[in-house]
Amino acid sequence: MGRKEYREIGLDLDGNQRMGSWEIKEIVDLSLQPGKSVTERFLKELPEGARSAEVVVKVSMWPDPKTELVVERVERRVTFE
Repeated sequence: MGRKEYREIGLDLDGNQRMGSWEIKEIVDLSLQPGKSVTERFLKELPEGARSAEVVVKVSMWPDPKTELVVERVERRVTFE
């Protein structure tokens, strides 16, 4: 099983410019190959003092640039201290 880790486009952990959205297509392959499982981590900085976050995960197929087919969508509220 593969594993990938992503950060918010354009920012590093200190909030500094890391890469532009136009550059990510050359760096990260976001496709999921047929019959393969992939574990991924997406790092998102939250405002200081945040106690919860709503997480939405959506898996889509794009048969052409204008057509999105949503395969699955999951929403969860995560609370932490």
